[in-house]
Amino acid sequence: MAELLRKRWEAHFQGMTRSDRQGCNYDAYLPDPLADWELTLPGDVAADIADADAAIRNLNQAGTTHVSLEGLARFLLRVESVASSKIEGLDAGARRLVEAEALLAEGGEAADRVAVEVLGNIASMETAIALADEAGEITLADLLGVHQILMERSPTPELGGVIRQEQNWIGGSSYNPCSATFIPPPAEFVSDLLEDLTVYINGDEHPALVQAAIAHAQFETIHPFADGNGRTGRALIHIILRRRGVAPAFVPPISLVLATWVDDYISGLTAFRHLHPVDSPERSTAAHVWLRTFAGATLRACSDAQAYAAHIDDLVEHWRSALGTVRKGSAFDLLLDVLPGVPLLTVESAARLTDRSDVAAGSAVNRLAEAGILLQRNIGRQRYRIFEAPEVLELFTSLERALASPTGDTATEPPVRPVPRR
Repeated sequence: MAELLRKRWEAHFQGMTRSDRQGCNYDAYLPDPLADWELTLPGDVAADIADADAAIRNLNQAGTTHVSLEGLARFLLRVESVASSKIEGLDAGARRLVEAEALLAEGGEAADRVAVEVLGNIASMETAIALADEAGEITLADLLGVHQILMERSPTPELGGVIRQEQNWIGGSSYNPCSATFIPPPAEFVSDLLEDLTVYINGDEHPALVQAAIAHAQFETIHPFADGNGRTGRALIHIILRRRGVAPAFVPPISLVLATWVDDYISGLTAFRHLHPVDSPERSTAAHVWLRTFAGATLRACSDAQAYAAHIDDLVEHWRSALGTVRKGSAFDLLLDVLPGVPLLTVESAARLTDRSDVAAGSAVNRLAEAGILLQRNIGRQRYRIFEAPEVLELFTSLERALASPTGDTATEPPVRPVPRR
């Protein structure tokens, strides 16, 4: 059964205060394994899960009618990555991200380390989605790879993909666990718990949405890395929902909601960490609080995604109407489809996104710049030539406002924009 393991922290005489330098007894939480868990759900929780599952499926079915499928997918993924970083205290606005992204794209150095770290989370989330699309089972090496990419742009890249060998904790002092709010399992249990988690991820004994919620809660409880646990654990949600076929096109930005429901998020994860026999009803009851929160966050995320999907449809139709005839399959046509999810472009990145030559992509970029849809900017001391899409930046900025709203009221307000020049 799950239990608290009493451990002793010996004083290391580090830190400025007496409390930082002290030793103490502490209780590390050892969770139950997930394999063969006969989880029971009351009627209301099962109904919430079913509603959330249907909302994700409806979002993905409706997605087939959107005018810019790839642009919407990129937009939602970027939103999710930024929101996941925000939960960890890494808050960088759309403009800061664009400027850092421009410098990195050109091989330069970006001084804004927070923005760079958020961009690393975007890259790791992209890796997670690609991983979910591949055939075969998800392995521990796969999860370590996602974490490694996440940490590449962090201040401590050497921690990427490395399972911790020491005790960690959440809250309290940076120097000891004496006043921590939660202490994960000791390091010697982590590898076995992760192996059990991967077995659970590759199974189907629970509905997909339940599996995603439980796997995330277990991952956060194990806390297997020295840093980056929260963002990796939220990427795991995407892997499962994509892999189980619930969200083949779009995974709703669940982290966007959890970023505003932080108290409920923490309360749900805390309730999940029970101290009852492994086969007891109380174990299932402990998970119900978290499952209710997760289902509610998923429903809200789907609602926000639908609202912004409509804004993106409107934006692309507005562009195409103002631009006139666009030859189907041309670099110009393909660029219009991906642009809603790409607030920053270079000619080289436009060529990669459209799978067209630099010459064709450059012509498309120039035409969009002439129409006022793209604006040329020079970034950094080297004056790198990049192009930004101000209307796409407006969409991201409006979502930042939605993040601050518990009800997401601002998510329904379309951005105001000028008519592009033909």
